[in-house]
Amino acid sequence: MIDIHSHIVFDVDDGPKSRDDSRALLAEAYDQGVRTIVSTSHRRKGMFETPEDKIAANFKVVQELAKEIAPDLTILYGAEIYYTSDILDKLENQIIPRLNGTRYALIEFSMNTPYREIHNALSKVLMLGITPVIAHIERYHSLENDEKKVRELINMGCYTQINSSSILKPKLFGDTYKFMKKRARYFLERDLVHMVASDMHNLDDRKPYMRDAYELISEKYGETKARELFETNPRIIIEDKII
Repeated sequence: MIDIHSHIVFDVDDGPKSRDDSRALLAEAYDQGVRTIVSTSHRRKGMFETPEDKIAANFKVVQELAKEIAPDLTILYGAEIYYTSDILDKLENQIIPRLNGTRYALIEFSMNTPYREIHNALSKVLMLGITPVIAHIERYHSLENDEKKVRELINMGCYTQINSSSILKPKLFGDTYKFMKKRARYFLERDLVHMVASDMHNLDDRKPYMRDAYELISEKYGETKARELFETNPRIIIEDKII
């Protein structure tokens, strides 16, 4: 499997705090069957503003940790970019990275961002010649149960990603994320999802869940669809091709 959304670089955002934490995440992802991971540490004005050189330096350490785990575990560079107007210049001038240096950039919004703002923001990114991959679409209230809006974003040239944790079966009681799981199922049933990724942060409450999600997708939608969401489409992204 290929994971295009992860927080595996230590001491740069709300992901792992130490080298050991990063190594543990990598080992768990590998055990679940993930062989390529794109590191997408947060870039968010006013919240996650770690200098790019520190992120890059710690990323190199994580690449070395991956080699200790397995020779076929590949770690690539990227970013999860929270949309603010200033990211346009940074993207155009490659101050913040795209996904593995491709035309694709992982873009996120707040849960409460109105649809019109999401649409306008992604239009501006597209005008730069950069293709947005919309991070965890199941989080955004303005897209809930709205096939038309999501399809509009896809038709204008965007791709969509949902988190592996959102595919897990809802708990009977106390499931804080049940609403996201319902949204994820809605999007999957209408073929509005291009990729599933982990968005892993730690081994406590933000685990990879990639194997569990793959098996559930395969069981419900078929093995071909599972490979498409976890392998085929993510590979197209990191190889800078078009789905």
